[in-house]
Amino acid sequence: MQKLPNKLNRRTNKDDKEGEGDGDTQSSEETTTDNGTSSGNAKSFRAPEPELVSEKTFTGTAPERLIFIGDIHGCAEEFGKLLETVNFKQGSDQVILVGDLVAKGPDSLGVVNKARSIKAWGVRGNHDDRVVRWGQFLQGPAKGMSESDLKALEDAGELPYSDFELSGGHYDIASTMPLCDFSYLAQFSALITLPDAYSEWVVAHGGMEPTKAIADQDPEVVMTVRNIGPDGPSSEKDAGDAWFEVWADAIGPLGNSGSSTISGKSSDTEKETAKETDPEEGEENEGEDTKEKRSNIKRQSSTNSPSAPLTEIQFKK
Repeated sequence: MQKLPNKLNRRTNKDDKEGEGDGDTQSSEETTTDNGTSSGNAKSFRAPEPELVSEKTFTGTAPERLIFIGDIHGCAEEFGKLLETVNFKQGSDQVILVGDLVAKGPDSLGVVNKARSIKAWGVRGNHDDRVVRWGQFLQGPAKGMSESDLKALEDAGELPYSDFELSGGHYDIASTMPLCDFSYLAQFSALITLPDAYSEWVVAHGGMEPTKAIADQDPEVVMTVRNIGPDGPSSEKDAGDAWFEVWADAIGPLGNSGSSTISGKSSDTEKETAKETDPEEGEENEGEDTKEKRSNIKRQSSTNSPSAPLTEIQFKK
C-alpha cells in the first residue's frame, strides 16, 4: 500500500509520523499518570480502523425517500429544522448522513442522539473518526485518567495521535457522549453501499482513490481526501486536482458500460455512483500544470482503476 503524505495520514502517532521510532523502542523518560498508566502505553495505543464498506439492506418495504445530509458538525437545532423542512417521516424515509456529525457546532451530542433515534445510516467523517479514536483511547489505556493526567501526556508529547489535543473540542465530545450514542457513531463504516434500486450507489465522506477498486480503498483516504497529486491522495486544498475530476478523467462520463463491484471484479450489469462531500469545506485550487498532471494520472489509472462513473448523482425510485 502506498505511504500516504503526512498531512493525510493522521492516524499514526507522532514518532511514526516523523520517522523517529520503529515501534520496538521506548523513550527512556516516561510519564506515569495517577492511575498508573505509563506514557509508553498511552502513546502506543492504536484504535481499530473503521470497517471499509457496510452493505445496507432494507427491512421490509423500501423507504419512500432517501434523504442525504452531510456535515452537520454539531448543529443539532438546524438538523432538527432541516428534517422538519423536508417533512421527514420516520418509518417512511431513510436518512443517510454523509459524515462529520460532530465538532465545530454547539451540540454534537444532540446530533448523534437525534441521528440514532431516527435510525439514520451514516459513514464516518474525519471529525467523527477523531472523536471515536479519542473515545476508544479513554475507554482503553486512558481509562481512569484525570484531565490533568491527559494534560501531562499532551505537554510531554505522549498522546497517541498527532491530531489529539485537549482543547480541540473532540476530547470534550468523546468524554461526555453517552455510551449508547458513542457505540452508534463508532459503528459507522468509511463507505456504505445501498440496496435494491439504489445498489449502484456508494456513499463516502471525502472521496475515493481513482486507481483502486472499492475493496482496496484505504479508510483514511476515504474520510479525508480532497485532491489527487503526483504523490497520491492528499487532504491539502492546493495539492493536485480534485479527486472526482481525476476519477472522471480516468473512468469516463456517466453512461459508460464499464463498472466495478465491491470485490473489485468488473461487471457489465453494475455501475457505481458516489456522493461526496469536502472533508473541510475547502475550495479546489487548480495549478497551472493541472492538465498535464491529470493526464499523467489518467494514464496511470487506465490499467488498474475500477470502471465506475462517479461525477454526478442519479436520482431514481
